[in-house]
Amino acid sequence: MKAVIFDMDGVIVNSEAEWKSLEAAYFRELAPAWTKEHDERAVGLGVEDLHRFLVNEFEVRVTKNEFLDHCDITAKKIYEQRVDCAEGFLDLARELKHGGIKTAIASSSPAHWIRMVVDRFALSPLLDVIVSADDVGGRTKPHPDIYLEAAARLQVPTVECLAIEDSAVGLLAAKRAGMKVAGYRNGTNDGQDLSIADFELGDFRGLSYEKLIARLRR
Repeated sequence: MKAVIFDMDGVIVNSEAEWKSLEAAYFRELAPAWTKEHDERAVGLGVEDLHRFLVNEFEVRVTKNEFLDHCDITAKKIYEQRVDCAEGFLDLARELKHGGIKTAIASSSPAHWIRMVVDRFALSPLLDVIVSADDVGGRTKPHPDIYLEAAARLQVPTVECLAIEDSAVGLLAAKRAGMKVAGYRNGTNDGQDLSIADFELGDFRGLSYEKLIARLRR
């Protein structure tokens, strides 16, 4: 593997749990039939895909722009105030960088949401590439476009990339791009089916490139 590509929400930062916490009441206001099952189906979707999901599933009447504006306000609270960086992530990213392994973020989130996380945790020196929903015309996971774009910018064949994902739709996107994938258990995603992953991770602490490769070879 010549590159490791990280999803952001639920992998680099513990934002999935924060989104569920802050948005539960809003979603139930929009769609009274919203359940925990819908929570799980929404994990990993881009914000525009989430709006389409709400319209198609529940025929909600909120416009896309109204929905995006609301989510932008919530995102600012989450990414600038509430989230923490996953324990061990910074050490792993530094170790990969020092070892000459390319690194990237490949996220279905808008670029300005990713920038909040990158700036808050000073991630720029640790990343070679950042790819967002904006970079692929909104064609987000489970489509492979975000991962294909990340590999192209890294100039690494997809078969030599390892993606780390916490959601079923994210794993499917990376697999469709031809990458090896690690399913990341973050303590709040037990409802996600990560069975297509090549292996699972539960922690970044003490992890190294060599240990990632060893897990792939099992």
